[in-house]
Amino acid sequence: MADEKISIFTKADLNMETYIKKILLPYLGISAVLFVITGVVSRIFALSTGLRALMFMVPLVLMIYAAIYPYIVADAKKISINSKMPYFITYFAVLSTSEMGRSDLIRILAKDPKLGAIASELKKVHTIVNKLHLSMPEAFRFLARRTPSQMFADFLDRLAYSLDSGVDLKEYLFQEQQTVMDDYQTFYEGALYDLDIFKEIYESIIISVVFIASFVIIGPIITGMDLGKMGLYAVAMTLAAEIGILLVVKFRMPEDPIWADSRGIKDPRRERIKRAAIYSFLGAAITGLVYYLVIRPRFSIPEPFVVAIILTPLYYLGKVVDREEHSIFRKDENFPAFIRSLSSSLAASGASLVLVLKYLSAHDFGSLTDDIKALYRRLSIRVDRDRAWDFFIAGTGSWLIGIFSEIFRESLRMGAEPDYVGLIISRNFERLVRLRRKRQQSIASFIGIIYGLTGAFAFSLAASFQVAASISQMFSQMNLNLANSYIGNLIHVIPPSGMAFLVYIMLVLMVLHSLLASMVIKLADGGHMLGASRYFVILVWIFAAGMYLGQSLMAKMMNLGGGGTTELVAYLLGVV
Repeated sequence: MADEKISIFTKADLNMETYIKKILLPYLGISAVLFVITGVVSRIFALSTGLRALMFMVPLVLMIYAAIYPYIVADAKKISINSKMPYFITYFAVLSTSEMGRSDLIRILAKDPKLGAIASELKKVHTIVNKLHLSMPEAFRFLARRTPSQMFADFLDRLAYSLDSGVDLKEYLFQEQQTVMDDYQTFYEGALYDLDIFKEIYESIIISVVFIASFVIIGPIITGMDLGKMGLYAVAMTLAAEIGILLVVKFRMPEDPIWADSRGIKDPRRERIKRAAIYSFLGAAITGLVYYLVIRPRFSIPEPFVVAIILTPLYYLGKVVDREEHSIFRKDENFPAFIRSLSSSLAASGASLVLVLKYLSAHDFGSLTDDIKALYRRLSIRVDRDRAWDFFIAGTGSWLIGIFSEIFRESLRMGAEPDYVGLIISRNFERLVRLRRKRQQSIASFIGIIYGLTGAFAFSLAASFQVAASISQMFSQMNLNLANSYIGNLIHVIPPSGMAFLVYIMLVLMVLHSLLASMVIKLADGGHMLGASRYFVILVWIFAAGMYLGQSLMAKMMNLGGGGTTELVAYLLGVV
């Protein structure tokens, strides 16, 4: 039984028939239709080889996605389970101190939505025990062989063994906290290590994109290829690389968001962000109007700096989001001390939660003090205790505080021991905060790499553009007869309209790279996506400065020797 081969469909909670009907067959049908359409279009119209290959890639990608879909679902489920393990083991441990039976305990955990994929796994245990009438250790072992998470499987095996041995569940789970949190730390740090490795891959990918984009700019001069198609290839290549990077970061990093759910409450933090978004976009619109009506007629500013200037007001939105997230981090730092004080006072005094909060609200808990006072005032009204906690969570804005506050509130309602609850929650909370500090350090180095690569990307593009512009200008000014005799077969001069098109291509690449790279940063750190606007503006300015430096330096290098360069080239062509 232990050597039983478990299907990937079982681990992914996928039904084979449903997968074939709703995923495999539809995607194969769409791919076949696209293959036929692409073949017909390529026969009717004279398409380039690159465009035909790109069109055939779309149905091929769909087929590959349909084939590996079960593995994608299983991997996503594994990451979801691993990410929820600290909250599951905390909730399981504190509820074990209540008087409820083990079956009821599993039933409550299986209905809790904040446990995500773990709750759906525990529903299987509850069904096996109550419908099939197997023992709970057997149900845990059955599930351990069918879950995609090795961390969760190991915990279930240890739990099954302890139940068979007659170990007290409360004492076992108290000791198990350290083991599970160690496993979670290994998983979390492994994801951060993967991010460190991915930084090297990211550098290689961007360098490859830079090389291709530079060739796109210079290639038409040497080969005579269509400039428009080459420009679209460069944009498509950049999009594919950057979106691929974004998806890898999104699906490989642990689920550890910073922001709590608003719970239908008018959150002052989100209101400030909404106002900042309105001000920023209005500022960008006003800046654009001022430039086109006032600055443009009087001054000549390079196009990259024009784009950067117009987008600069968006920095305010990102700054507001960054300030709010730093405030949330400070509240996270103070929460363990508050929950320890609250639980120990409840256990020592035996007083009600409202009276203990009244006493604690007079103490200083840093940035969390005002939220504690507001929680006491709402609880003292005795209208809706659950809603009072919801307002407390929304006021802190912290996802960590939100989920552990719910665990604390619900465990006390179930009759758990307050001092035990406070000890477990505060200890696990502090460990998660330390892991978040490591994550922020890793993200900080990643941001530095993105800044440096952006500057190099911009410099290389602008330098290639200036080479193309200088060569086109050089040969367009030469003697017409000489140009017809030699240049037409060697150099394809790009017309002014083509050079203007290249400028627009570079501006599109600037905006796309800056936007997608800033989104990668926010996906990596788990923050609010609107906070990407701050990094977006910084990257746009770095790109603009890199383009200006690259174009200026290459222009000086190409102009060394003044007008003698043209004669030198003509002489060399004559010799040839």
